[in-house]
Amino acid sequence: MILKKLLYVMVFASLLLLLTACGRSDDSKEVAVDQNTSVEDIVGAIVKNEFTVEESKGVVTISIQDTDVTEGSKSQMLKDSTKIFADLSKLKDVKTPAVTWYAPLTEPDGDKTMTEVLNIYFSEEDYHKVDWANYLQVDIESTATNYHESEALED
Repeated sequence: MILKKLLYVMVFASLLLLLTACGRSDDSKEVAVDQNTSVEDIVGAIVKNEFTVEESKGVVTISIQDTDVTEGSKSQMLKDSTKIFADLSKLKDVKTPAVTWYAPLTEPDGDKTMTEVLNIYFSEEDYHKVDWANYLQVDIESTATNYHESEALED
């Protein structure tokens, strides 16, 4: 009888472990954010691209170089940007954040240059109005103080 119960416990534990593993994806873009977390830590956990961060008195400017732009990139950029803003909202020093995405676009002469394709900026007032705890529900295009996308991204 004890052996049977032990077998049930082991099967249940194995199933639980299996379900937990199946529910995770390798691109889990989660970082535990506290006041010791840097902006670089947050952005690095979310995007796989090269990026730079400038911070000065609560103004945070993030520039991301997306060298692998493909169809559907806009929705991924918006999703990643929204997650970045949500995580930054947990840092009390961030007052006015901006995320700018750059991508290599082909010029008329055939040269490729890194060009701004998406810029999202929040004033301090607008940034604090957003319910970042429910960031998946945020329509960043209409919520941002300033939203600009290049014709290259337009649907």
